[in-house]
Amino acid sequence: MRTIQRLPVAMQTVYAELADRAWTGSFRDIMGAGGTPHKRVVKGRHYWYWHPATRNGHRPPAKYLGPDTPDIRRRIETRVERAEARKDRIGMVRALRAGRMPAPDGLSGNVLAALAEAGAFRLRAVVVGSVAFQCYLPMLGFRAPGATARTGDVDIGQFPAISIAVEDRIEPDLLSVLKSVDPAFEAVPSPFDPRRTLRYALRGGSEERFVVDVLAPMRGPPRDRPVRLPALEGDAQPLRFLDFLLYREIEALVLHGTGIPVKVPAPERFAVHKVLVAARRRTDPSARAKARKDLDQAALLVRVLASDRPEELRDAWEEMRARGPGWRKAADRGRKGLPPDVQDLLPLSATPDQAGNDASGASETTTGS
Repeated sequence: MRTIQRLPVAMQTVYAELADRAWTGSFRDIMGAGGTPHKRVVKGRHYWYWHPATRNGHRPPAKYLGPDTPDIRRRIETRVERAEARKDRIGMVRALRAGRMPAPDGLSGNVLAALAEAGAFRLRAVVVGSVAFQCYLPMLGFRAPGATARTGDVDIGQFPAISIAVEDRIEPDLLSVLKSVDPAFEAVPSPFDPRRTLRYALRGGSEERFVVDVLAPMRGPPRDRPVRLPALEGDAQPLRFLDFLLYREIEALVLHGTGIPVKVPAPERFAVHKVLVAARRRTDPSARAKARKDLDQAALLVRVLASDRPEELRDAWEEMRARGPGWRKAADRGRKGLPPDVQDLLPLSATPDQAGNDASGASETTTGS
């Protein structure tokens, strides 16, 4: 069994404080021009919005802040961030990176910063892929080999139901946000409908040298046509099994600039989802390399979570296998690619309600706004 390389508790504490400061600071830009907070009730749940002050007889649309939690209420009360606080955040980012915590490459970091500034993560877009994995290291307090945490492109996902329900949008549209990072960004047309966007890319000649993929859960019959995400002012590619990953996302921080506040999947969902998707990769060399990286990330997370959060890990694994035979078959096949000690941490015992659940489970409809 491979030994987990643990971080000093102090580094985890710095990361947690920095993440909270970054999320608090993201509210400052919304509230700085004045206005009032307002709570809405949607399907019995409470959500906070910020109503900007009236300007020239016109009141701008309300801005979504998030569900009613102690952290959200505290951030609403903390409306001013001193200039010195931003310098402190830069110093904290540098200290964590000096401690060999992973960070995205410059272009990925700039893209994520632009998306955060536009409001994408406040509106519950979720970073998936290796950028999310990077966030788990200081969050959970462990180290990983460099190749395991290395990033390339940027992937974000969102539930269409949430995208509609928040009744708020990024400013400006998604393509304009990306062009603010590099004017060469372009929307790649879908082969099924050239008026819709397949992905957003920077090209080097005929090749895509950097890609931003926007994803949405695929529910029901397979389909390839993009779906619209109103909150992100852009299109998304439907992807099977993504609803499991995006459900109950959490706050995190990307170590770039002053620290970028992002949403990422819960680590236990990320870990078992990687086991599942590794089994569904194609068999060409590039796909096999991605599958190996999926399983390496999953193995590291499973070892840490089995030690620190065993109940959350068990519940996520059992929930996935209980979704239906297609889910269970893929997850069990992916499990076989893990080291033996990690396989033992993900048992194949019977899961509750196996016969009654399938891939059209209620996770999307119960997520709320």
